[in-house]
Amino acid sequence: MDSLREYLAFMQGRGLVLEIGERVAREDIPEMVERLSDRGRVIRFDHVEGYDCAVVANLVPSHEALRVLLGGEDAYALFLEGLKRTRKTAKVEKEGLESIDMTGKDLLSVLPILKHCEKDSAPFITTGIVSAIDPLRGVVGRGIHRLEYRGGNRLGVALINPPLSDILQNSKARGERMRLAVTLGVDPLLFLSMALKVAPDTDKLEVAGGLKGRSVKVIDLVETGVDVPAGAEFYLEGFVDYDDVRKDGPLGEIGGYYMTLEGTPTLVVTRIFRRSAPIYHALLPTSLEGDAYLTFVSRAHVEDAVKKLFPFIRDMAFVQKTFGASVVVSVGPVERTKIRNLLMSLLAFPMIKKAVVVDVDVDPYSLRDVEWAVVTRCLADQDVIIIGGLQGQPIDPQAHGRGLGVAKMGIDATTQGKGMEERALVAPGDRARIEKILSSVGLKPTI
Repeated sequence: MDSLREYLAFMQGRGLVLEIGERVAREDIPEMVERLSDRGRVIRFDHVEGYDCAVVANLVPSHEALRVLLGGEDAYALFLEGLKRTRKTAKVEKEGLESIDMTGKDLLSVLPILKHCEKDSAPFITTGIVSAIDPLRGVVGRGIHRLEYRGGNRLGVALINPPLSDILQNSKARGERMRLAVTLGVDPLLFLSMALKVAPDTDKLEVAGGLKGRSVKVIDLVETGVDVPAGAEFYLEGFVDYDDVRKDGPLGEIGGYYMTLEGTPTLVVTRIFRRSAPIYHALLPTSLEGDAYLTFVSRAHVEDAVKKLFPFIRDMAFVQKTFGASVVVSVGPVERTKIRNLLMSLLAFPMIKKAVVVDVDVDPYSLRDVEWAVVTRCLADQDVIIIGGLQGQPIDPQAHGRGLGVAKMGIDATTQGKGMEERALVAPGDRARIEKILSSVGLKPTI
């Protein structure tokens, strides 16, 4: 799939798009996304008051969507294999785009930018792929950076991570204007690629090509001179006003807390290109979509590393809305001491703060089932590990301003070596008959 529209058509064909046909106010969308995102479907708002574009959210309802895009059963292995390859981009003609001169215009007249949380300082674009050319190396740097609406055609741009933070410094040092292109509305696999760390001289679009197994088509934007992915819904062009530096935020981030940046420069948007009847991709930072991207990448790397050391692992589930910090691992029969070693290994990963190990008869994706295992199989005085002073992840609020690191917890909620009673399981019926009846009463479709 080469565009957001192709992806939406694919999901629509499988009954996995929840279409809201009624007219909605821009201000009401964040709460509706929060309340609807656990339905396991993409959410599409067809009619937004004051706008001629649709809004989509919850673009990746689960890891299953990314599995299908990667084209195989073991999506995590395919993802890691794809990262080892790169594909050069393929330039195509720029067609079917409306051009809007933004001089003297207001961004909110074109883009339904959302104010996501109660105390956010302003509406924020949270799906912007920011691209710029490094004046020293000539390489295009890209990343997903939050963009704060600052009135008129101005956006605060939080270029706090490389490569864009380096390009900002290089441009200022050379006394050159930093020109930026912002791309909005791409397919999920390309979007995910923009959040990955890559080698300094590698264009992330080439990494996306490796994951897709084919070259990413690009067009060039004349004002910035930057190649951007073809088929996107919106393109913003402009330049950084180095002198217009303001406090950025607060913004409710993926960790569920507000984050304020002391000062970020301002992007002056000079032009917007957009498709006919465009689609705006809104990502509520605290929603399941952001969590799905983060935990998919985390699981791929963690599973690849720990399964080599602990082959008795059967499955792994990151608890939703814990930004990858809480994981449940199911294991087959093994010595009890090896479970403790597994817990120690899991807690060594910066993103993991709490790890629970369960037997294969416990569903690691069901918090109710996991909690049952904890209260019936964990001997609290023997099976709980608490370790302080470990490296955490930056989005964990407890990791801020604490040079000693964070405390982490591991829980052995298995029966291994504990001589416990056998679990009582419900007697099985005929699977085919049961599935047919459950489908008739609205069981969610699968991809």
